[in-house]
Amino acid sequence: MTDMQDKGLIAYENGDFETAFAEWKILADEDNAQACHNLAILYGTGKGVAENPKLAKHWCERAALLGDVHAQTHLGYLCAHDGEAEQAVHWWKKAADVGDADAQNQLGLAYFMGAGVKQDNEMAADWFEAAAIQDYPEAQFNFGVVYANARRFEHAKHWWTKAAALGDENAQNALKQLEDANI
Repeated sequence: MTDMQDKGLIAYENGDFETAFAEWKILADEDNAQACHNLAILYGTGKGVAENPKLAKHWCERAALLGDVHAQTHLGYLCAHDGEAEQAVHWWKKAADVGDADAQNQLGLAYFMGAGVKQDNEMAADWFEAAAIQDYPEAQFNFGVVYANARRFEHAKHWWTKAAALGDENAQNALKQLEDANI
């Protein structure tokens, strides 16, 4: 991490968002991917600058194009929010392919729901599993849903138990429903 990145992070952690912005803007203008993503977050939250979704997306896309995996996942969310499901899938796939559990889970949801891609439960299950084995509780819950829909309740229970242990309330509720139904 460069000295300016350190200064930006220290300022951010101390709540001095204007200084963080100034430090990161210099680096972002030099194509520092992390600094670009940091600017996207600042513009997205309105910390240190006026909230500006268009600039948040611009800086997030710049970071994503520079290879920042977290920015790729974030950009997927921004595209989904803007109704650009196919673009969201594009960015989640890039991040998912290098192991980002959040992106893998989102890609699983896209396949499960047919959002931006053809609906495909097998592909959804594959992506949920990829994230679930990384102890990503939302994916563990979702993977359990795939199994429950296939009436494979022991497998669903296995994944929901893992997610519940990590605090996932949906999984805790699903386990309770299985228990109430004597399954």
